[in-house]
Amino acid sequence: MSVSPVHTHLVPADLADRVSRVWRRSGELPPALPQPSVDLLVFADGSLWLAGPETEARTGRLTEPLTGVRLRPGTCASVLGIAADEVPLAGMPFPGSGLDAGLRALRAPARPADPAIGQVLDAIRAAPGAPVSRHAAAAGLSERQLRRRFLVAVGLSPKAYARVVRLHRAMALARSSSVPDWAEIAVRSGFYDQPHMIAEFRRAVGASCVRFFQAAAAGG
Repeated sequence: MSVSPVHTHLVPADLADRVSRVWRRSGELPPALPQPSVDLLVFADGSLWLAGPETEARTGRLTEPLTGVRLRPGTCASVLGIAADEVPLAGMPFPGSGLDAGLRALRAPARPADPAIGQVLDAIRAAPGAPVSRHAAAAGLSERQLRRRFLVAVGLSPKAYARVVRLHRAMALARSSSVPDWAEIAVRSGFYDQPHMIAEFRRAVGASCVRFFQAAAAGG
């Protein structure tokens, strides 16, 4: 089976605070972790769609080339005026046609970002294994308040976002080691232990962390 690479394009400098990545894919989807972000998709016919954040990896084959603009948390709501939790995983149409139209929409004036959510996002990335209650308390919010505001900005609950962050942390640590120590990686990534990490990988990508790491390293 031939797997096409993912091509990454430079993010326009004036959109760096709103866009984290511009990518292009075609053919068979490579082994990939779920992305906890809203994507603005540009299809071959120019049509624009918004696709919601993932907690499980997508698989299959693209029948036509697809370009995506990965939005930073909060961009969907503050710039596009759409709460991230209103964007379905399967996607929803967005006005306009073509990548240039999509980028113009992302250059629109933005409402002020939610500073508490920015603080919690940083805290989760720094300590993805910490309880949500700790992050909420540090931001001066109840867990219910945090969940409501986090869903609007990110499209996932804080717990779901942290689960995906742990997966990415584990793979980053594995790639940085010549011989991954999976038990140590599990602890450093915020999992309870190695069996917890294995179970989370199987749920998200359909394979253990070791098999996923090997498949990703082999390019499919």
